[in-house]
Parts: sequence; structure tokens; C-alpha cells
Amino acid sequence: MRRFSDVIEEIGESADPKLKLEELVAAFGERGFGAMILILSMLALLPWPPGGKAVFAVPIILMSLELAFQRDAIWLPRWALNASISRPAYRAGVSRIMKAVRYVENLTRPRIPFLTGEVADTITGLVCVVLALVMALPIPFGDALPGIALVFFALGMMQRDGVAILLGALMTSACGLYLFLIWRTVVEVAHHAASWFAQIFH
Repeated sequence: MRRFSDVIEEIGESADPKLKLEELVAAFGERGFGAMILILSMLALLPWPPGGKAVFAVPIILMSLELAFQRDAIWLPRWALNASISRPAYRAGVSRIMKAVRYVENLTRPRIPFLTGEVADTITGLVCVVLALVMALPIPFGDALPGIALVFFALGMMQRDGVAILLGALMTSACGLYLFLIWRTVVEVAHHAASWFAQIFH
């Protein structure tokens, strides 16, 4: 079987200027949900125009739900398969992450099997749904932590590596803490603003 990193590079070599999600599914489908969630999560970590993250978040959510419900093969609706990004942008993004991909690929291996079994996959799939939803929200710097957590979970599923799953859980906790701090900050700002307006109009 070809290495995951080799497949990533080969996808960028096509002359077609648009890269459809359907092509990614065809290239990575035999490797299961982990490979697809991994490549989409890595692409989502790159800078995109406003709303661009949703292009990646929606299929990640759908595939994570399928994983949670123990589907054997990836299914996506036609509108999702037709979603596309610029292939030159894909090549540019891949060139920036390929060194890290190859490094991590060499580190991962099957271990801690109870974290990558069927029950664990259900839990991981549901967590990935929440992470993808958070990644798509317009939160300042709020896409990086869930995106990195998704990358670790996807690596764990693809390579059956429980250590990667644990790292994904750690990043999920960090994401939850960050969201809590953002929420507390918003509440404090709203409280001070309300007090300020109350003093003005008193």
C-alpha cells in the first residue's frame, strides 16, 4: 500500500485546476475515515477566506457521524463530493506541511488497541463532530486547536495508534479550556458594558 504522504503529493500533480472532494474520497477511501478526516483537517488549518473552513468542516462532520455509527465505508452526498478547492492552493499548502506529515507518519504505529476499537471509534467520531463544529465557528484563533485535535484523532484512527488518540484527547481538553476562557471574557466585557451604559443613562 502506498504511504499516506505519497498519496497526498500525487493528488496535487493532476492538471485539473480544481480539486473536488470526490477525488480525495477516491484516493483515500481504501484507508478509511481516518485518512479522509486527516487530510481535510490539515487543509482546514491553512488560511482561507471567511467561511472557507465550512467547506472542510461539513464533510468532516458527516464522516465522523458515519464513524460513530460504525459504517464500513465512506458515504457523502453529491453536493459535498462536488465541493472543490483550487489545486494550486492545495499544492502550496501541502508543500508547507509535507515535512511534518512524513515525520509524524514515521512515528505512528499500532499500539494501545483498546483506544482504537469499535467502541473507541464511536466515542472518537462523536468528539470529532463537536471539534469540526467548533472549527467552523468565527472564534478568534478558535480553529487551530480543534483542527490539531482532529489531526491527532485522524492519525490515531488511520494508524490504529492509541498514543495519537490520547494526544487528540489532550488537545480537545485544551480547546475546551480556550472556549471557556473566551466565554468568560465575553461575559465580563458584556457585564462591564452594561454597567457603563447604566451609569450613562442613569
